[in-house]
Amino acid sequence: MTRTVEPCPVEAAIQIVGGKWKLLVLRSLLLNGPQRYNELLATVTPISQKELTRNLRELTRAGLLAHDSGASRIARYQLTKLGEGLMPTFKTLLTWGKQLLVLK
Repeated sequence: MTRTVEPCPVEAAIQIVGGKWKLLVLRSLLLNGPQRYNELLATVTPISQKELTRNLRELTRAGLLAHDSGASRIARYQLTKLGEGLMPTFKTLLTWGKQLLVLK
């Protein structure tokens, strides 16, 4: 008999936001609102241009970010509703991170 394995939601989430830079890009957008590419490059240090571009594309493909060039022709990246749904997770990480800093 073959058993069907249900997909793990935690694994799916880690596949989307995992990696060295994605959470830092998302954090910057959560804290600072929509930003242009160069603004993100300055706030997510020391990420390279190549890494930022790759991460922005992956997060956009995953539906967490959107970009709009509008009338200015300069793309501004912003969180989608799905991306904004990470706010409670970041608040939990903030609390947990504070505990880690106290232990050091």
